[in-house]
Amino acid sequence: MRILVPLNSMEHVDDYIASGAGEFYIGFYDEQWTNKFGDFADINRMSGFKENANPFSLEEVIEIIKCIREKGQLVYVTFNSSIYSEEQLDEIKKYMVILKENNVDGVIVSCIELVEIANKLEIPIVVSTIAGVYNMQIASFYRDKGAKRIIIPRDMSVDEIEMIVNEVQEVEYEVFMMRNGCMFSDANCLGMHRTESCSICGSLINASSQIKIKDDDFQKRHRVELNDIIYTKAFHEYACGLCSIYRFIKMNIAACKIVGRTDEWKNVCNDIRYVKQNIEIAQSCKSQEEYLKRMQLPEESRTMCKLGLSCYYPEMRF
Repeated sequence: MRILVPLNSMEHVDDYIASGAGEFYIGFYDEQWTNKFGDFADINRMSGFKENANPFSLEEVIEIIKCIREKGQLVYVTFNSSIYSEEQLDEIKKYMVILKENNVDGVIVSCIELVEIANKLEIPIVVSTIAGVYNMQIASFYRDKGAKRIIIPRDMSVDEIEMIVNEVQEVEYEVFMMRNGCMFSDANCLGMHRTESCSICGSLINASSQIKIKDDDFQKRHRVELNDIIYTKAFHEYACGLCSIYRFIKMNIAACKIVGRTDEWKNVCNDIRYVKQNIEIAQSCKSQEEYLKRMQLPEESRTMCKLGLSCYYPEMRF
């Protein structure tokens, strides 16, 4: 199981690799795209954060692809916005032609239209979590359309993932592992990731609470307000899936993903090391129980693991 990480700085690519990264995903910005389609037209899911999330131009990404491949690692480019117009799809096809000519390892795409474009260009296809592959039928659909890899949504259980993996074969699977969870389903979210508070989750977290309670009394208000504090401030504040690694290795999951295109590089490296260490531990274990006893827990585990709210896969412990 390879470790996939976001790349937002070439300055630290060797640090990522030394920590254990085997694959990278990257987005880019294009001023001509913005001039043509407007500020709210996204190339990828993080376009709204502009250069903070996608600090490179397409020309720079081409050079990065060459560099990463020379280092023996894989690199994928993201086109995973929630929606594209026909005109925008035509523009993305032009991008993909350029990426194909420069030997990109694959593109991460969010919709069937982009799958079909990439397939015709013979570019390896990774189906994004935005596509919502929640069952065997959807997984089969994308596999049959030419997908090389499917990213499983972050809100599925390990047992649900295993069911899909066992039934729909001849395609790779990727799972979420560390950092930046979400209280909602990516595939069913109608918000946008932007600083203008267009994301539903960000708006809820940052808004002041206005709680109306029928038959209000102290005990009921205490429970309701405590629940609000816990779930808006603590749920997936920092997400972790380390307890699931043994099971994922047994399933032959191809890659586990560390998210955080806007995160500090040292924190990402720290997560890479945790994942790498636990993969090595899991490979020498004979059972899930043995792995849970021997695994390396995060530094903040005493806080993170208390309620299970930071867990991608809480059923592995709780």
